[in-house]
Order: sequence, then structure tokens, then C-alpha cells
Amino acid sequence: MKLSEFDIDFIKFKNETDEFHFKINDAFFDLKENSLYQFCDIDIDVVCTRNDGNIKLDYQFNGVVFVQCERCLKNIEMEILANRTDVLRLTSNDELLLEENYISVNNQVYNVYDSLYEQICLSMPIRKICELSKSQKACEIEHPTTEKNEEVDERWAELKKLIK
Repeated sequence: MKLSEFDIDFIKFKNETDEFHFKINDAFFDLKENSLYQFCDIDIDVVCTRNDGNIKLDYQFNGVVFVQCERCLKNIEMEILANRTDVLRLTSNDELLLEENYISVNNQVYNVYDSLYEQICLSMPIRKICELSKSQKACEIEHPTTEKNEEVDERWAELKKLIK
């Protein structure tokens, strides 16, 4: 998977509205250095609508991200069902091009990778536990059982009698 696979070239639009489909997997997170996640299976539909001076991007996410439960360390599937809308403004002002939601009138290519990664991270719950996963099962935590075999030192036992 390459970063250029997430480029949308608005100049090549056939109509005012165009649709794109992305099927992302584990290779998606390999593109980001120090990614928070490693494994996923997500379908993303992007509907782009071009108007005078701006472009509206509607994202729809449907899939799962595979993570480890924070309690029992079991591998779980966290479901991603999300919608997001971005509006890009076309400009020829060099100062505005440094800001996030502006693209050049002359070079209308926009890479949606960062928007996709950001939405996946925002869609994940703060606590990644089994109860919040797709299966919604309770954590199976096995606590080790310990038997207390206290050896009583007779000298201390005599001193404890003095306290009573």
C-alpha cells in the first residue's frame, strides 16, 4: 500500500459529484510512523461534491480495528461505524495554503490518508476493553489463587499475647 493511493484528483472529476471506495487493512497503519494501531479491516466510502470555490468530502467508515483488551490482554475487535464531513476551500493565496482545509486552485490533488487515520483514532473508545468490543463479552480474568501458609514463630506468638 502506498500513500499515493489515497490521493483524490479533483481536476479529473467527471461530474460535480464523484465517489471513491477504500478497503484498508494492516498495511494502512504501516504507512504511519509510530501508529497507535496495527491491524484493521475497514471499508471507507468517500463522496466528493464540488461546488464553486469549495469541495465537500463525506466519509463513511464501516469495519473493525483489532486491539488488545486493557484488562485481560485478550485480542478483541473494536467496531468502527462513523461518518465525517470535511470541506476544502480552493484558493490561490499562498498564506492560506499553509492552513489545513485549503488547497490550490492550480493543483487540486488532496491526500485523504491523514483524515482517514484521524477519524479511525477518534472513533476508538478511550478504554479498549472486552465489554466495549464487537462481541460485548465480559473479560475473563483469571486471578491466581494463593494459599497462605503462615509459619508462626513461637517467640512472636508470645509477644502478641502481651498486646491482648
